[in-house]
Amino acid sequence: MKQKSILKNSLYNAIYKGFTVLFPLVTTSYISRVLLPEGVGSVAYANTIVLYFVTIAALGIPNYGIKAIAQSAGEERDRTFVELLVINFCSTSLCIIAYYLFVSTAAHFSGERSLFYIMGILLILNYFNIDWFYQGIEEYGYIATRSIVIKILSFAAMLLFVRTREDYLKYALILCAATAGNYVLNAVHAGRYVRFRKYRLDLSRHMKAVLILLGSTIATEIYTMLDTVMLEYFYGKSYVGYYSNSVKIIRLVYTVSISLVATFYPRISYYIKQMDYRRCEDLLAKGFKTVILLAFPAAVGLALLADSIVLFLFGEPFMPATGTIRILSVLVIVFSTAYLLGHIVLMAAGREKTIFYATLCGAGSNAVINALLIPPLRHYGAAIASVAAELIVTTILVINGRKICPIRIDRHYWGSLIISLLGMTAGVLLVRNFLPLRGTLLLASAIVAAVAVYGLLLVATRNEIVEFFIDKFRSRL
Repeated sequence: MKQKSILKNSLYNAIYKGFTVLFPLVTTSYISRVLLPEGVGSVAYANTIVLYFVTIAALGIPNYGIKAIAQSAGEERDRTFVELLVINFCSTSLCIIAYYLFVSTAAHFSGERSLFYIMGILLILNYFNIDWFYQGIEEYGYIATRSIVIKILSFAAMLLFVRTREDYLKYALILCAATAGNYVLNAVHAGRYVRFRKYRLDLSRHMKAVLILLGSTIATEIYTMLDTVMLEYFYGKSYVGYYSNSVKIIRLVYTVSISLVATFYPRISYYIKQMDYRRCEDLLAKGFKTVILLAFPAAVGLALLADSIVLFLFGEPFMPATGTIRILSVLVIVFSTAYLLGHIVLMAAGREKTIFYATLCGAGSNAVINALLIPPLRHYGAAIASVAAELIVTTILVINGRKICPIRIDRHYWGSLIISLLGMTAGVLLVRNFLPLRGTLLLASAIVAAVAVYGLLLVATRNEIVEFFIDKFRSRL
């Protein structure tokens, strides 16, 4: 495999993920004020239902495909791509039929069938979902460029066409159109990398892994979407709006925290196939140090500034989401750790069953805790259930991941991180409590203070990762 620069790919992915975060922040802020909690909740609920079907249609290909492509080359890579494409076509066709029969016949959807028909386009578009191929060949520059252009165009469409609370159907259609743009460009662009020939296809060699990952993904989707469904059942769409916007913020921040290390998966898959465990452990150690460097301050910042963030992004009607964000903020750290030290390592090593068993434990515990806590605590109960379930899953994944590639973080690194976090927290509290600021100015000042204090203390304590990036920047100059 011709290896690309991990640093360049990481920077491309950081730009892409950063824009991916900025885009929903801007669009969610606008849409929340136009559609209000009920409109946001309606689209979020329809999106939840269709994603169940998209998850089944995709099988485990989005995760498995990255490893399969990264570990192959030449004609073998082309054949692997075609085989996975055929599997995806068959499963997607079956799910499209099942979805439209379901929403057309179930009385529960009778009041909003138009919305569910529109959101079903996301399922049809799964025919063209080959992002896993580009990640497998480490084409992160293309992924970043394509996605940024499509997101800008879709936001322009939202500003033009979504103007009142009755425009939620237009909003749903624009979301589908944005996905369509990404996937169609993927399909057209794939001809540059794949030669389509007549192959003797062996679909069975992929089925065991993709079905196990499908089981893991279904279990994950069930316990990450079950809270939304239960909230809608017990309390209505407004509470779904509060909770879904809170989860959206957490997932956006988590996406940024792993942006620099998400590109490691193809390379780690390659190292494990070559049994080069020393390089694998070195790469994982650097990745984990980078992840916690971003995840910890992000989680602390969300907890400290949740009220200002909600007011700025969503407006006064969404203030009940403040407590939910504070509860969920710990998931930025949990998700980041599980992704790098659990999912990436175990999938690269072919331990999909371990991921499946861990996810089942999380799904079971989440269902029980949701049933106990949502009726009395509403969206706060759903948040507590999510945190508890993810902690269980992460513990199982990390314990098993360490058996393959154990890593250690020295005391100096932890000391540098803790000192910087304490200083950052003090800086934010000083701004909040002693400066006569309100609203957007208060939020901006607190963020600037947090970044400045945290960064300066990392430099002062000679943090290893910060010094690495400073040296790289100096060498470029």
